[in-house]
Amino acid sequence: MDLNFEYIAAHISDYINNENFFDTFDMRDIKIIMKNSHLTADQYVTLLKQSSSTLNSKELYICTRKANVRVQNLEEIVSILNSVKRYMKFNIFDGITDFLKQNEKVINDSTNKREIIQDKSKAFQKENENATKDTTVNVTNENYNHSRDILTKITELKKSSDFETVYKFLDELSSTGNHEMISKSVEEGLWKKIDPKKYKYDSERNVLHFASENGNLRLVQSLIECGCDKEAKDNYGSTPLIYASENGYLEVVKYLISVGADKEAKDKDGYTPLIFASRYGHLEFVKYFISVGADKEAKDKDGNTPLIYESRYGHLEVVKYLISVGADKEAKDKDGNTPLIYASENGHLEVVKYLISVGADKEAKDKDGCTPLIYASRYGHLEVVKYLISVGADKEAKDKDGNTPLIFASRYGHLEFVKYLISVGADKEAKDKDGNTPLIFASRYGHLEFVKYLISVGADKEAKDKDGNTPLIYASENGYLEVVKYLISVGADKEAKDKDGYTPLIFASRYGHLEFVKYLISVGADKEAKDKDGNTPLIFASEYGRLEVVKYLISVGADKEAKDKDGWTPLIFASDNGHLEVVKYLISVGADKEAKDKDGNTPLIYASENGHLEVVKYLISNGADKEAKDNYGSTPLIFASRYGRLEVVKYLISVGADKDAKDKDGYTPLIYASEKGKLEVVKYLISVGADKEAKNNYGKTALDFARGSVKKYFLEDKTK
Repeated sequence: MDLNFEYIAAHISDYINNENFFDTFDMRDIKIIMKNSHLTADQYVTLLKQSSSTLNSKELYICTRKANVRVQNLEEIVSILNSVKRYMKFNIFDGITDFLKQNEKVINDSTNKREIIQDKSKAFQKENENATKDTTVNVTNENYNHSRDILTKITELKKSSDFETVYKFLDELSSTGNHEMISKSVEEGLWKKIDPKKYKYDSERNVLHFASENGNLRLVQSLIECGCDKEAKDNYGSTPLIYASENGYLEVVKYLISVGADKEAKDKDGYTPLIFASRYGHLEFVKYFISVGADKEAKDKDGNTPLIYESRYGHLEVVKYLISVGADKEAKDKDGNTPLIYASENGHLEVVKYLISVGADKEAKDKDGCTPLIYASRYGHLEVVKYLISVGADKEAKDKDGNTPLIFASRYGHLEFVKYLISVGADKEAKDKDGNTPLIFASRYGHLEFVKYLISVGADKEAKDKDGNTPLIYASENGYLEVVKYLISVGADKEAKDKDGYTPLIFASRYGHLEFVKYLISVGADKEAKDKDGNTPLIFASEYGRLEVVKYLISVGADKEAKDKDGWTPLIFASDNGHLEVVKYLISVGADKEAKDKDGNTPLIYASENGHLEVVKYLISNGADKEAKDNYGSTPLIFASRYGRLEVVKYLISVGADKDAKDKDGYTPLIYASEKGKLEVVKYLISVGADKEAKNNYGKTALDFARGSVKKYFLEDKTK
């Protein structure tokens, strides 16, 4: 994920209030955010407190040491020092805080309070240096003067998986300048130990990577001077130079370059050190890399160059520098995006202006045909839109799907953009490849104010896309009642039909938008309107189980026996789809439970075929004919057996259905179950006495049709 660190730093109070700062960002990101932040003393102290469950004291120091903190008074200084002592384990601050507390009145009354504090701080710093020096001498004398002790420690650590201990050990050796023992440690492979705490992409960092990532120049130098591979890659391909570049440690970068580190090394994403520096806007790094010959046109695996990244993230000064040294302003990534396209997409107005000023192509298109103006319109960057229009960008440019800037603004709800684009002459009737106009999109996505505005400037309220959908049809289909009401109030055709013959009322009924149905009926919409297949609003509501819509349509007189072109009634549709409550309601108002479609199928036949047991039970309990036959002589039990609906078969048998009924070809339930491989149905039918010797009109029995497990069952049954 690419982060806008300046924005995050400016809004860090949101993360502090939500107590999720250290859960949201990793150490690398925290360091950069801290460097860009301007914290109050209270914010800094609160952050230290919130870190305790996530970072250890060393990690906290590494992450926050470059934080910018504004201090207003002595109390805030003491509060910060106490918090640093507590959470970073810096006991040296005890003396300073004691001094400040004891001399609070003197300091506060003095006009030279800063000088007093600085003098005392320097004194304590000197004491600390002496104490540290003494401690180092003691430690050296007691523990490390004897090579045998150090070698023993190296042997122990070689077997250890404790990365932190290994790192501290090597860091201590480096601090004492004991290169002999560092060399021995390197020979024994201690530097290759892997940090168990994952960085990015689950990358596995060794000690050299970790030191480079955290700017530990002394240790980096010691390790490389003692034989560590300066090009060592983690499992994601990152080298020490990449780590240092990504995390902003210029001195480490310079050192690695000075000893010959590959400045064009790439990780698995194809990022070079220069690309990383560009992503994070490190101008001094970019300048340095260019000065030592780094490829300014290097591309990652997605084709992004340093200039593309700088433009994408709005790093104006770096953009200017790269252009000044000849970076290609028309470079394209694998999707055809140029620096100007990215700057426009992300709303970086000053970068857009600069790129245009140096001749960047304002009509450049990516692989989808999107121009800078299209992107700015799509993502809501009005000032960028205005600027691009002011320098002549094509306001009618179309992407490969035919979308114009105005269409995108209408789709994504940018009203001010719509108004502006129309004010400068954009075509309000422009159509994409599917025939959608700005008004169609605004209606489709429920943008009422857009709809009103577009109608006010004369947009065609009866415009149709290639499927015949009007603005009113889309608003009805997608459930935008206020848009529907408005369009009808200005005269939109409430009986308009799409290519399938669907009216607004049909759509509203199909999708269960009850309030729409009521409103459309109230303004006179035809409740018996039919699509090209003869389906009415009530048929659709029944098919899709929209009970409340069914009830309402019946209450206003909709024909409960209406038939589509295949003879299906509302009750047949509800039974076929297993909508029990709709079935119950239709039966309660007198719907014909024996209605037949053109193939002779009844509601009970369809419910049985599709295994809707509760519907089957209800229909039979209300007198539906359990022996009803379709035009081919098939009964509900035949259908249930044929499609393997075991529970329905059991129920039908339990209420007396004829287990040996035959269709016109003489097929019985058992023959069908055998032919279709429905073993459990076969077993059940035989268990209740179905005639396994029954023959169809062609002399075939169930056994003749049996295959696999069904045949095996028949043969085993014969041997019993």
